[in-house]
Amino acid sequence: MVSQFVVSQNDSIIKGKIVVETNINEAVTIVNISNKTNTNSGNSGYFEIKAKVNDTLIFSALPYDVIQLRVTAKDFGPDLLFVKMSPRSKLIEEVLISNATVITPENLGLVPKNQKRYTVAERRIKSGEVGKVSIGALINLITGYDKELKKNLETEKKEMFQEKILNEFGEEYFIKTLKIPAMYLKGFLFYISEDKAAVEILKSEDKTIKMFQLSDLATAYLKTIPKEISK
Repeated sequence: MVSQFVVSQNDSIIKGKIVVETNINEAVTIVNISNKTNTNSGNSGYFEIKAKVNDTLIFSALPYDVIQLRVTAKDFGPDLLFVKMSPRSKLIEEVLISNATVITPENLGLVPKNQKRYTVAERRIKSGEVGKVSIGALINLITGYDKELKKNLETEKKEMFQEKILNEFGEEYFIKTLKIPAMYLKGFLFYISEDKAAVEILKSEDKTIKMFQLSDLATAYLKTIPKEISK
């Protein structure tokens, strides 16, 4: 008893497991807001985190309600700490019922119709945006997760832009007309998505202007790859 009391007064390791009805218990964020450490649950929901008695742990994941737990001495025992998380009651995604029927939050009356639809990265940022005093925002503030979400959003936008350009012109145009080697096509799409000025031009409705811009970009890009490959 004395040994357990001494250990629990200093940072020690709590071992636990996330329990959910859906069995999707990986990538849950666990934050100790007392000592400002954090981790994520791994395979099958198992996790380990440093803590001591009276520390506060926050368990957070997009599909589930946030759990706040005060650490007690018994949490340091040989048994795992089981943390049950429940799905968020208002988190309803689009469900395809048949080829003709789609149930959405809009037609169920949960949100206004024609409301702006956010991408996955945008929804994650909105869930912890500054100004809303919430546990989610607190987690983002402590862990720097907000910066990571914004970085992911930028990456997502670039990937969507690359896909749009590829679909608009087709692989054959890039490979046969612009002479981009097939093995470097993805690299070229990434190259143009990093050029902010070029991206704005390529958003134009004028396809001729876009073709001239892509030609200039291809000429510059080909100079960056080995000559024996670009020929």
